[in-house]
Amino acid sequence: MEYIYIGIGGFFGAILRYIVSSYYQSILHTVFPIETFFINIFGSFLLSYISNLTLEEFKVNFNIRLAITTGFIGAFTTFSTFTKETMDLLRNGRIAVALIYVLMSILVGFIMSFIGFELGDKTAKILQGREEN
Repeated sequence: MEYIYIGIGGFFGAILRYIVSSYYQSILHTVFPIETFFINIFGSFLLSYISNLTLEEFKVNFNIRLAITTGFIGAFTTFSTFTKETMDLLRNGRIAVALIYVLMSILVGFIMSFIGFELGDKTAKILQGREEN
């Protein structure tokens, strides 16, 4: 049953990634792969935030959690596109852009994950405070 939940979440995550990516590609014309960068750093934030909340505060059903985290966010974010775009930049002689892309993706991804986790903690504490009153 968990595979079905993951598949449903993955279906919607992949579609959203395509929509976001297409939108950014249509309005931004840059060498830097901003659409994948945005998707991956937002996904880093979202995974930490939702994982923390669904484990700590809401005690969400395991299958629903899998659908959201592994399915939806896993399909929304994309390591394979990140590595392919990096290779394309390197093959086209854009070494500096590739290096900036890799370093920013890792650094900003970790920062966004940290912020998501901390914000999830704060949100859970706020919600717990409301329940006590």
